[in-house]
Amino acid sequence: MQDLEFRELVERVKLRSPIATVVGERVKGLKKRGALLWACCPFHTERTPSFAVDPRRGTWRCYGACGEGGDALSFLQRFDGLSFLDALRLLAESAGEKVPDLSSRPSQGPAERHLDRLRGAVDTALRRYRALFAGPSGARARAYIRNRGFTPATEEAFGLGWAPESGNPILEAAGAAGIPLDLLVEAGLAKRAEDGRPYDFFHGRLLVPIRDRLGRAVAFGGRLLPGDERSVGKYVNTPETPLFHKGRIVFGLDRAAAAVRQRRDLILMEGYTDVMAAHQTGFPHAAALLGTSTTEEHASLVRRSGAHRIFLVFDGDEAGRAATERALAGLLSLGLELRAASPPEGKDPADILLGEGPAAFAALLEGARDWFPWLVEGLRGAGGAELAAGVDRLFLLFDLLPKPVEREVRLRELADSLEISRAGIAEQWRAHRAGRVRRETPAPSRPPAPAGGKQAEDAFRALVGALLLDNSLIPLYAELVERCPPGDLRVVFEALLHLHAHGDESEPVDAAAVIAQLADHPARDLVVALELLAATAESPQALARDQELWLERQTHARELADLRARLGAGEGGAAESPAAVLKSLHERLRERFVPASGSPRNP
Repeated sequence: MQDLEFRELVERVKLRSPIATVVGERVKGLKKRGALLWACCPFHTERTPSFAVDPRRGTWRCYGACGEGGDALSFLQRFDGLSFLDALRLLAESAGEKVPDLSSRPSQGPAERHLDRLRGAVDTALRRYRALFAGPSGARARAYIRNRGFTPATEEAFGLGWAPESGNPILEAAGAAGIPLDLLVEAGLAKRAEDGRPYDFFHGRLLVPIRDRLGRAVAFGGRLLPGDERSVGKYVNTPETPLFHKGRIVFGLDRAAAAVRQRRDLILMEGYTDVMAAHQTGFPHAAALLGTSTTEEHASLVRRSGAHRIFLVFDGDEAGRAATERALAGLLSLGLELRAASPPEGKDPADILLGEGPAAFAALLEGARDWFPWLVEGLRGAGGAELAAGVDRLFLLFDLLPKPVEREVRLRELADSLEISRAGIAEQWRAHRAGRVRRETPAPSRPPAPAGGKQAEDAFRALVGALLLDNSLIPLYAELVERCPPGDLRVVFEALLHLHAHGDESEPVDAAAVIAQLADHPARDLVVALELLAATAESPQALARDQELWLERQTHARELADLRARLGAGEGGAAESPAAVLKSLHERLRERFVPASGSPRNP
């Protein structure tokens, strides 16, 4: 795309995606105060709201510890951990805006282009696996899926595929598409034997595409069909790749996102078929953790989903109970309502959904209990060392609770529920904490961070902020752009000047306008901060004048230092005598200047 077309696309997407809606879907508790919407900042812990959304200008800003700000796209980048282009795609899809191919944009770096090539390889494999599932060799896989109770619509929605027992169809498809073998191996779709011979990674398995939160296929989960006597695992995933990290994927969250935001509930399960069954039978707010412990990345994805309440519904056996505890370990710090439900022994959620029906599963959810009494119930009947070990496992979860008062209350409830003296529980808790302190090695102290950026950059930050606030100053200080240090700050300065020279005279050149002009350039993240920093000054006029004065005096100081150095070195020669250097030095000394150690006046 041409830059002008791209900027117009960005602007259209933003116009169709009000920032109050984008932020409100992800940040709970936005409250109107004056012209702004306020909430506690989602990017750090705080008690007093310092996060503000300005619907009129389409910007957001944290006035607290973060000090960051931007528009709807930069918010999505930060909140959802996306690149600019991914944030644009996500917002465009929600707004019903068609997004053309952006992979050829010059602003896309080598790393992102490489990831796009890997995604292309996975897409090629997905199409081939889908064709095989629908063809003669996939008959057994189709029969298995339909005997489980899944419909053709669900097969299509989740993109089920089939890897036949023999042959290397992915190598063949990749060769026809011109995909290098090294890329195929890196994407986890092929391997090399010891003799160097390549072969497909999956054979004889029903395949479920694993997608990232934008719905892009990044890997596959493979299941052996019943009756397969091979000794290899029943379930095998694509190995970890640059696209796929099991600890960073919540399976089905891309399909569940809209329903989760609407209902504010998220059902977390263990397996692919559980999620497929839930979506098929009327529970579209279900996703799965792929049989791994909950990581910080998982917790971050759950927090970003907008869910206020999480239902943990794993298999009805000891392994399912252990998986629930592992999930709780990663979710307790979020401060959300967490409820757990256990299917009957030997059953998984898919058995209930496809066998007994959605009403039975709804009843299971209705009976879900708060995480703490659910865990305590599992300790009833245990005695001696078994009970003590169970209590210690609970204490590991207590360590994760964000509020000390809740820990104290839970300790009392634990003692009362298990009919153990509160003193006994308190003593074991103290022993647990003391043992943890001994086990934990303090992090090495770090030297204090160096001071902020260069003084000249500080001066230009204040200057550009002043020009954003008062556009009448732009012609007076435009020539200073040549002296602005190279980098993102200069890009912002140049964008501001371009808009002033070529934009609509009736529209102010403010932060929102400059952000739109910068499109996907990373300098866009600076703009709101510059404007708001300048807003704390006495006036934009005084702020700009002070920066110009400081910059001029710094120039004089550098020239003076240069003259002194030349004089000390005996420079001059025939073209310039020492007397001429002394004369220049004398003239500089007569000018008024601030010594080089002076600092620009910032707001």
